[in-house]
Amino acid sequence: MVAATLVQDAPADLGARVARQIAKLPRAADRAELDLLLRLLDNRIVNLLLAGVPQPFTRMSPERRERYLRAWATSRIPQRRKAFQALKRLTTVTHYTTPGAGRSIGYPGPLGPPPQTPKPIRPLSITRDTTLDCDVVVVGSGAGGGVVAGELAARGKDVIVLEKGGYRNEADFTHQEGDALETMYDAGGLLASRDLGLVVLQGATLGGGTVINYTTSFHTPDTVREEWARGHALPHFISAEFTHSLDAVAQRLGVNTAHANPSGRDRVLIRGLERKGWHHGLLPRDVRGCSQDDSCGYCGLGCRRAAKQSTLITYLQDAAARGARMVVDCDVRRVALDRGSASGVTARVGPHSLTVRAHTVVVAGGSIHSPALLLRSGITMPALGRYLALHPATGVLAHMDEDVRPWTGTVQAHYSDQFADLNDGYGFKFETVPIHPSLQALAAPWESAAQHRERMAQLPRTALVGILLRDRFGGRVSVDAQGNPVVDYRLSRYDAGHLRRAFDAASELLEAAGAREIWAPLGRFISYRPGAARAREDWLARVDSAGWGPNELLLVTFHQMASCRMGATARTSVVDAENRVWGIRNLYVADASTFPNASGVNPMLTVMAIAHRAAGVIASH
Repeated sequence: MVAATLVQDAPADLGARVARQIAKLPRAADRAELDLLLRLLDNRIVNLLLAGVPQPFTRMSPERRERYLRAWATSRIPQRRKAFQALKRLTTVTHYTTPGAGRSIGYPGPLGPPPQTPKPIRPLSITRDTTLDCDVVVVGSGAGGGVVAGELAARGKDVIVLEKGGYRNEADFTHQEGDALETMYDAGGLLASRDLGLVVLQGATLGGGTVINYTTSFHTPDTVREEWARGHALPHFISAEFTHSLDAVAQRLGVNTAHANPSGRDRVLIRGLERKGWHHGLLPRDVRGCSQDDSCGYCGLGCRRAAKQSTLITYLQDAAARGARMVVDCDVRRVALDRGSASGVTARVGPHSLTVRAHTVVVAGGSIHSPALLLRSGITMPALGRYLALHPATGVLAHMDEDVRPWTGTVQAHYSDQFADLNDGYGFKFETVPIHPSLQALAAPWESAAQHRERMAQLPRTALVGILLRDRFGGRVSVDAQGNPVVDYRLSRYDAGHLRRAFDAASELLEAAGAREIWAPLGRFISYRPGAARAREDWLARVDSAGWGPNELLLVTFHQMASCRMGATARTSVVDAENRVWGIRNLYVADASTFPNASGVNPMLTVMAIAHRAAGVIASH
């Protein structure tokens, strides 16, 4: 009944499909909370107390059910907003990512079948409880783990790579959103902070986030390198050694700015930036032979042409060619510690246990899973799991007179740093991202099923100015009773001030680009049509009134950083300047969790450079 209320003309099986999605949530506490919520909705006394309606939800009229949910969507009580967003996200995303559902809103879905590309890597098959031995075990296969594995295998080390996700290549990239979310994104794309105030999108597949990211490959900014060197007593970040690592990984990935043919989204962005006289530049990308056509917009669902130079087709293939072994669908539960030294890991592969005995353990599971693994292993340090930076991302959207088809074209080609340094190196970037139905469903405010469906139908003419915020104050990763990671994050007042400035500038940019109507991904629908005096100012005042708190505004993180940060002392950091965990021999962390703080740019190349340097350190011991 809830599904039918949220989605106009919902198919009969939508409720059952949403129930299956709930069953896939990684944390038992989240599943139990949603189950309780659904049972409470049909409790007459609860509804009388919470909404003044003495009826079970299933017995309300359709109009009353909509009023009931709308009141929860915009409630000043955070728990009600959280409950509404859980139901809205699960239901609308499940519906619009079902094959064929997008056609009703002008979205064509996949552009043909995937190619029949052979799989060049042969992961180990674990069919019984197993023990393996090696020189180095690497937990994670993305930007950090993939590079470490490739570099150490090239130096003659016997390497085993353990990956939480499965192995999918070009032949498996169906470009069906639901399939891609389920098979290549962590928790099926349902991972979020504890209060649901921030959606966490990260890879869970062989190659990690490098397989599903948008190819953006910025070098670490010189100002950030200086900040990390001076402010965190890590001088190697401004050394020729680190520059060499940055250049080496950029060369291996073929990073270039020659593949920056603007998509429809980028053309809107560029037009607004040029009319305002604001900075814009070409995005460096890790691609070779990218066609930059309509199919490129599907790159977040996997690049069928193998143009994206992910670790899957670069460093991991390098490692496999040199004898490295890989295990997929592998849930690493603990690092084995023996008298102050790491000696391997224990894991589960389906119903089977896997023990890997190793001289060296490299943790590279990303900024959510790396601290969780260390915490599950009994490691306690003041900084472990803290200082989590997430580059909170959102956007201002517009309905244009022209066809934008925002799911098509180069995934990211242009950007603006006009406001990147508002205060002491902190501010925001403007970029664009492909908008497929799942993102539109998350962003579009819900006030009724018909209103949400109308906004979804405007997808072909929707433009986006994406906002990437460099956050100064972070969150925390902890673990629950079952050892699963729990993310706590709340946007600080400082960062919220920069976010409001971003909304002002993005709407001004869209006005200059010729937007017909401008809106934001809020809990309630608040828009304006440019032209009237003080229209933008009045709109911002209404946005302020709607609120900037959890589940009042959609925030997404594509970049997770700094939860096992590098530093000069064990009191304020987790790893030292050589990526070694303080006080534990033979245990290293080599991923974005080691950043001292937020990088301010898409972090992939920085992660790879840190991992490249760490591999050299490990090989020398």
